[in-house]
Amino acid sequence: MYTEAPRASLLRRLSAIMYDLLVICAIWMFAMALALAAVALLAKAGVISLQGYQDEAEYIQKHAIWFQLYSTACILWFYLYFWVKAGQTLGMRAWRMLLLSADGKPVTMRQAFIRLLTALGGIGNFWLWVRWGKGLALQDQLAGTIVVVLTKEQSSALNLHRDAR
Repeated sequence: MYTEAPRASLLRRLSAIMYDLLVICAIWMFAMALALAAVALLAKAGVISLQGYQDEAEYIQKHAIWFQLYSTACILWFYLYFWVKAGQTLGMRAWRMLLLSADGKPVTMRQAFIRLLTALGGIGNFWLWVRWGKGLALQDQLAGTIVVVLTKEQSSALNLHRDAR
């Protein structure tokens, strides 16, 4: 049904990425608040010592590698969850795009993970210029996925919460 829909253009994809960056900023701020709360609770319980640190934020800064890994995991989870659960991130939903396997089935976790690793932070979308007319970004070609543009009717019928795959 959706496989016959037109492929998403570079401009549409980049617009969805910009929208998703706002959501990722909110997720990152929430993750930071949780990390600060966790450090405060661990210090209060006596599991860690804040001796030699001004506050919890300095503790996190001095142990930045762990928070960076934690932040990266939160961002990866955002994309993997939405791509596998609904075929759309919030930015993709706003721009009426849907991610599918090339055969029209929902994306598997393996495909989503390959797509995430090969997207190169969005740079893989510029592969659309190399493969002009095919509608496949680098990450789509390597993961066996397609990104299609939905009509307004298809988009409203595809309710993210109720009808998610």
